[in-house]
Amino acid sequence: MAMLGAAEPGIEDLLLGRVADVPPINLVHPVLAVESGDDYRAHLERAAQGELAPFVLVLEGSVLDESRAGAGSFSRLGMQGEQPITTAAWISRLAPQAEAIVAIGSCATWGGIPAAAGNVTGAMGLEEYLGRDFKSRVGLPIVNVPGCAPPGEAFLETLVSVCLHLAGLVPLELDEEHRPQWLYSEPAHPMPPRAAHLPADVYSVEQRPSVGCPVPAQGWMNGIGGCAHVGGCCIGCTARDFADRYLELARLHRSG
Repeated sequence: MAMLGAAEPGIEDLLLGRVADVPPINLVHPVLAVESGDDYRAHLERAAQGELAPFVLVLEGSVLDESRAGAGSFSRLGMQGEQPITTAAWISRLAPQAEAIVAIGSCATWGGIPAAAGNVTGAMGLEEYLGRDFKSRVGLPIVNVPGCAPPGEAFLETLVSVCLHLAGLVPLELDEEHRPQWLYSEPAHPMPPRAAHLPADVYSVEQRPSVGCPVPAQGWMNGIGGCAHVGGCCIGCTARDFADRYLELARLHRSG
């Protein structure tokens, strides 16, 4: 939902075809869609059968291991007779039909907090579920946009770049983690503005994550805000295993 705060471009610009060389986009979203129930599910069925091509599949949230759910399910969308259709099942049906697959947020990319040590759902990122070598219909790897959450503008910039790539206008530049290279290429050691009011060792370079992140340069919304700009501590949320490696940085230990 971070995309609702994006300004340059905004989601309305994409929907109305106001981005140069990008055709108007028909958004099929479980929260923002006008349809619901079977009418909404009909869009997914058509896409799974190859009747809505070309389309880009976007996932937000971890993929859960339904084999651990026993007689129930962890995440579902619709029913097939008496049986729930799990989110994982929809992904398996839709991904092979998509021109591109985008994982938005650290949950969708690497598994995020739900995949932290000791979780009972077997949560994983889309890349782990489909396979590191998975390719879309046109040969694109899964495009990862990590962050908890990533800025909406970073996601929409990525989506625009994917569309321009599919149109044959520009190459899609991804790094070795399949992230947009222009957004995640520079490692950062963010220093919150209020760090001067805390013990020096709390925010020493050794204690700060070195991760690629669009927030220090882009801010959160139209260049304003973002963790490192409003006094927040960087918890390395774009890293693959940030929940286990870096969340401890968010907890200040008090002595005495």
